[in-house]
Amino acid sequence: MFNSLLVPLDGSPYSEGALALALELARLSGARVALITVVLAYKDAHVPAVAKQEEQTRKRAEAYLAPFVEQGRAAGFEVSGRVGHGDPAEEIVRAAEEDDIDVIVMSTHGMGAAGRHALGSVALKVLQTAWRPVIMIPIEASSPPRP
Repeated sequence: MFNSLLVPLDGSPYSEGALALALELARLSGARVALITVVLAYKDAHVPAVAKQEEQTRKRAEAYLAPFVEQGRAAGFEVSGRVGHGDPAEEIVRAAEEDDIDVIVMSTHGMGAAGRHALGSVALKVLQTAWRPVIMIPIEASSPPRP
């Protein structure tokens, strides 16, 4: 089935919900799971680059990924984490190529989910540019249960 899955996480409950479904695929197939979170390069965010700020941002991103990596490993999965720096869709596609990923598993929407469009801008760009299969998890399926 699959040997490797890439799951982009952006801090949204939608992307984290997609991770739960990706882990189920990994359990069924024995695939390794690579996680990625991407921080904007300061030049892309239209603010001046400051080395100390970039280092702090990288550390926050690593700290965000760490619990997901640890929980996955504790549950018996082979999980790794990676922080990309730049355009999110480009970094996701680059990671899939560099790590020879079989399939990208991601939510249709992330932090900017407005629900007005079928796909978010990052998801759409990944679909348009990835040379790997992409499994899109609708935000309804990746949302936490409502009380």
